[in-house]
Amino acid sequence: MQINSKISKEPNIKINFILNVLRVLSAVILGIVTMPYLNRVLGVEYIGKVEYVYTIINYFVLFSALGIPMYGIREVSKNRHNNKELYKIVLELLIILFITTIISYFIIFAVILQLSFFNDYKNLIITMTGMVFLNNVGLEWYFQGIEKQGFVTIRSLIIRSLTIFLIFHLINAPTDYKSYGFLIAVFSFSANILNFIFVGNKILKEKIPFRSIRLKRHIKPILTIFVATISVTIYVQLDNFLIGFFYGDKYVGYYSLANKLIRNSIVLITIIGAVTLPRLSYLYTNNIEEYNKYLLKTLNVLFILSLPFSSYFFLFSKGIVNIMGGVEFEQTILTIKILSPLCIIVSFAYFLGFLILYPQGKESLYTKATIYSAVFSVIINLFIIKLFKHNGAAFTAVFVEILAIIVMLYYIKKRKLVKKIMSENLKKIFLINSGLLLLFLFILNFFAFNQSDIFLFFAASSSFFIVYFLTLLISKEEITIELFSRYVIKNKS
Repeated sequence: MQINSKISKEPNIKINFILNVLRVLSAVILGIVTMPYLNRVLGVEYIGKVEYVYTIINYFVLFSALGIPMYGIREVSKNRHNNKELYKIVLELLIILFITTIISYFIIFAVILQLSFFNDYKNLIITMTGMVFLNNVGLEWYFQGIEKQGFVTIRSLIIRSLTIFLIFHLINAPTDYKSYGFLIAVFSFSANILNFIFVGNKILKEKIPFRSIRLKRHIKPILTIFVATISVTIYVQLDNFLIGFFYGDKYVGYYSLANKLIRNSIVLITIIGAVTLPRLSYLYTNNIEEYNKYLLKTLNVLFILSLPFSSYFFLFSKGIVNIMGGVEFEQTILTIKILSPLCIIVSFAYFLGFLILYPQGKESLYTKATIYSAVFSVIINLFIIKLFKHNGAAFTAVFVEILAIIVMLYYIKKRKLVKKIMSENLKKIFLINSGLLLLFLFILNFFAFNQSDIFLFFAASSSFFIVYFLTLLISKEEITIELFSRYVIKNKS
């Protein structure tokens, strides 16, 4: 009874979900609204140049953050009812971030900028280094851990609206690519300072004695998570670096368009995971039955969302590229088709790694899986990118994610970490999506559908999603029926 009482007083998961949707959706909308304009104004080569530098700087963002974003969510969630311990942990993690940020800037200015290979990118690298500091003072892991994200969401909506305005007013020619880099790196993260001030005041009120600070206790777990994070980044972003290294900025531009569209969709899909992670961490310790219930429901939702997105990108890749990039990006069409399964694959990998292994304190198993994948990614990419350029990188991205899933499933099954994953309802979702994929594939090819016609493209692509969700409803799929009963029938009555 005590546990249930505590759970009832926890922040509303529906509200957190809506706030997360708004925040992530605003980022996706920012990309969708500005991408066609930027691709046409800057062109494939300058887009590729900015994305190439972004990849380099992002490695330093991840290095300086160590594993704190994921570790912080878990530890904040565990201690959110004990202010003294909570803000002591936050302060300790901030001190570690301060040290790693200084080290990162030293490496950037003392090593990277001294290499002749980066001569053409120096100004852009300097412009975009603001990402490192501004990302680390954002403390989004704190707000996610306490499951109170209204402050971050409102701030994000205002900043991203302003960013859209500035992009259309400041970027008018290919030579404005440095302004684009500045907006990505500095302006998009600048509001993170507000987060830092907000949390900083909370820490000061607790008057934590400096002698009570214990940094050492965090080192092992954050390094374990860091190894996993950097391993994932190697096989997620190494492709951009190697494409640029072997073939130049233009091919980075081709690949980036496809990769950003797919990855943005994955972020949107996995919102449900980001919302349930703090709750799963709490429930695993306090109520194992509720934990298993949330786990199965989350997997169902992830597949309901990820399966149609994968099918959508495969079916309508030509129309997507036509709208988002234009004729100059025609080589991206096949790349999107190759990457399209990632919506399903990465969502499932996210589920295994972040919603099963992390809440159970088994992050070392996830780390092992990502290390294996990272090693294979480096080996395969060195050869396949030389042969097939950006399309080779796309194939490798899919392959290594599947490898990570196989390794994680092996550990989960061997150690019996969950009762079951597959259910009859999941099979139903798979069958419905597979049937619609084949049906629309036949229709589009049989009628020689012209995806260059924007009206026809939107009509056909929206029809796919409408038919999909109607079929789920008619077939009485559990999650769809639950949502329909709760929000449609209840509102009518």
